[in-house]
Amino acid sequence: MHKLLLAGTMLMAMTGVVDARDIVVAQSSDLRSNNPGVNRDGNTDGVILHIVEGLVGYANNGEVKPLLAKSFEVSADGLTYSFKLRDDVKFHNGKTLTADDVVWNWNRYLKPETKWTCLPDFDGSVHVTGVKAVDASTVTITLEKPSAVFLGLMSRPECGYTGIISPESVGADGSFIKPIGTGPFKWDEWKKGEYIHLAKFDDYVSPENDGKPDGMVGSKRPLVDGIKFMVIPDASTVKAGLQSGVLDTAEISPDLIPEFKTSDTMQLIVARNNGKNLFYIQTRDKVLSNPGVRRAMAMALDLDQLVEAASNGTGAANGSMVSQDSLYFGDVQKERLPYDIEAAKKELATAGYKGEPITIIANKRSNVPSFPAAVMAQAMMQQAGLNVQIEVLDYATQVDRRRSGNYQIISQSVAPRLDPALMYGFYVGNKDKNASLMWDDPKAVELMKAAYAEPDQTKRQAIFDEFHTLMLKEMPGIFLYDMVDVWGATKKLKGQPVWQSNARLWEVSLDN
Repeated sequence: MHKLLLAGTMLMAMTGVVDARDIVVAQSSDLRSNNPGVNRDGNTDGVILHIVEGLVGYANNGEVKPLLAKSFEVSADGLTYSFKLRDDVKFHNGKTLTADDVVWNWNRYLKPETKWTCLPDFDGSVHVTGVKAVDASTVTITLEKPSAVFLGLMSRPECGYTGIISPESVGADGSFIKPIGTGPFKWDEWKKGEYIHLAKFDDYVSPENDGKPDGMVGSKRPLVDGIKFMVIPDASTVKAGLQSGVLDTAEISPDLIPEFKTSDTMQLIVARNNGKNLFYIQTRDKVLSNPGVRRAMAMALDLDQLVEAASNGTGAANGSMVSQDSLYFGDVQKERLPYDIEAAKKELATAGYKGEPITIIANKRSNVPSFPAAVMAQAMMQQAGLNVQIEVLDYATQVDRRRSGNYQIISQSVAPRLDPALMYGFYVGNKDKNASLMWDDPKAVELMKAAYAEPDQTKRQAIFDEFHTLMLKEMPGIFLYDMVDVWGATKKLKGQPVWQSNARLWEVSLDN
């Protein structure tokens, strides 16, 4: 009863603050900060995405393309990047973007007092040694050593997209006021705990104008007057808002898929992203340190059947760390160990497995397959003679266990990282220095470092192919499928309102 009253109260409140041609979208938590790349989380990134733009941005396939830059070149030694700026870009205060603005932004980001989330990246693994305005429309950025991931790091949501904001976003004392960006929507109002409102930027010039969005680039026209991000943590209230038409779109629980598929007033939106659903294995565990046991677990899984059930029919099996949508997903990445119970039993016998217990840690968050995937895997692995148990923990405790290395297997989901090398960086490295890492095989570490440094696409593909082949041999983790975003929307909404787990509301409109 309390939840129903709460839902009714919130829906009445929403009705009172909606403008006629705003898209109204629900998100589960409030904005943490409107300062790009500072004090952020996923919901914050989704709001900032509409306000700011970087020199470059990710396309759907993970390729990095020009955005505020109309082109860029890399010197022969890989140390100097020259960006030629577009001449049609204005900030939300009406001022034209110049090279000096870019230099000011980079100098600000690289100051420790800014507290930029990505400062360790650009002052560490990719060390920026200089940013210079060559003329009013040309900027050069120099690196200490060549990097294949420099442009990708610039484009990351966690970095606030390295968004270029007007210097007027900051006061004379250096304090942040509000983001004056270049994006299709501009900052308008924040009523903390209730909503964030962005207004259409009438002077926005889209990089493309064909109506086809492409990740963070492509066509980016704002087709509505504004966006209202409503803070609604309660899933039942979100559902009621979509059913009533007060909300235009929102992420929904996968168990609502059948209802939204058959609704006369609502539509189901399913979009694959570059995140991963997997079984994260502790390769230093007494039992699981043997690759034969890990391979047997993988061969005991009918992966297609598991994914069909765990994803409510929305996912497609992918045993690779590389996303199926990546330009680096090729024939080698499609390979996986065969589903073969008898072969799994032989692997276990050769490995000397004696029925020791193996525990999968799972959580029951509604928007991830952690628990259902664990239940399916338990049943399948038991057929091969594996003594598998499930321990259910709350999500925060599960994360703590992974970070401390105190687990055997964790059924988990990992947020999108569009460059495969950046995805590898989440799993591979020195476990003595970072207990949260999954795989410390010396050859795997060598290949990851090579992928970070090698800019040539063909040579990078060869690195990723060798990495995948090694992974199938060692099985440090079992990758199940790419994450899937499940959203609901009113049938009045036209376009694709979600990308990489965030709302993306340019090239999205509402019928009258």
